[in-house]
Amino acid sequence: MKNFKSLFAFDRKQQRGIFVLMLFLIVVLACFFYVKQMPKKALVLENTAVYQRKVDSLIASQQSKRDTIYPFNPNYITDYRGYKLGLSVEELDRLHRFRESGKFINSKKDFQQVTHVSSQWLDSIAPYFKFPDWVTNPKSSYTNNYTKLKDRKVVAKDINVASREELKKVYGIGPALSNRIIQERERLKGFVDISQVTAVYGLTDSTMMQLKKLFYVAPRLDFSKIALNTATEEELLSIPYFDDYLVEKLVEQRTLRDGFKSWDKVMLTSRFPQEKLALIQLYLSLD
Repeated sequence: MKNFKSLFAFDRKQQRGIFVLMLFLIVVLACFFYVKQMPKKALVLENTAVYQRKVDSLIASQQSKRDTIYPFNPNYITDYRGYKLGLSVEELDRLHRFRESGKFINSKKDFQQVTHVSSQWLDSIAPYFKFPDWVTNPKSSYTNNYTKLKDRKVVAKDINVASREELKKVYGIGPALSNRIIQERERLKGFVDISQVTAVYGLTDSTMMQLKKLFYVAPRLDFSKIALNTATEEELLSIPYFDDYLVEKLVEQRTLRDGFKSWDKVMLTSRFPQEKLALIQLYLSLD
């Protein structure tokens, strides 16, 4: 009993603190019940017809933009465009294989025969097909001077002197890709072999096939391979795929091995870019 009473034996300072705490709790509870008992204002909806019309107008505008199809040449349907038009992957593949053969689609009938699209799809999309004038108006004076693609002579050109406009004539190469090809050519100080173009980002195998029909790399009279086992560090640094670290390690390994006897040993060098071996061999030899 004596211990129980001692629990309530507070000095004057503690009693004042307890009193203030109790008073604070009473005020908080009073405010809570007061707010809870306050009458709630009824929600008054103003006339929303004006705002609804604006929302409907925006939705209709976006819908019309999304559904608008502008006239286009079906010979140049990209993967993304085909997806937006509702073509399947198989139908797109048939179209691209047909175009890679160098042939063109000149009518909606040709398009259906090549891609095997349904008649329902063709009836809804074919009105937007836009073919060149020589296709739509075969009797015009323009066709008198026109030479069919298959009858034209393909004149190949050295890619090291090709312009951006000439590169863009290749099916699959646009402004961005032609710029990257030019930049890679400048970085390499000219292509040594046409295979170096394949390193350009975004260049597909099918596009590369078309590019090889129009471009080649002419042999450079001032170019000769560097002998890896006798090359100086300065000569090795001239190879575009090498940096200071790799050259240092190559020289170090060459010294330890008393010269490289095979490319397998070369590839054991620290940080050697093995995926670029074929390109590096264009510049280096083990002789």
